[in-house]
Amino acid sequence: MIDVVLISKYCEESGESKKAVESRIQRGAWIEGKHFYKVEGVRERWVDLNSVTEWVKNQGGLI
Repeated sequence: MIDVVLISKYCEESGESKKAVESRIQRGAWIEGKHFYKVEGVRERWVDLNSVTEWVKNQGGLI
């Protein structure tokens, strides 16, 4: 099973907009190194699906 995907793939699969994801990152709701990662040489950030799932459960709502 894949645990980390590019933001574009996450948005495609979840139906969420990239703008919503970027907003969450900007507000600090998603933390670098936990919910998302920046990889040297790769423009797009990666989303940790396990951490995001836990975030959703703790928020008591949907992404």
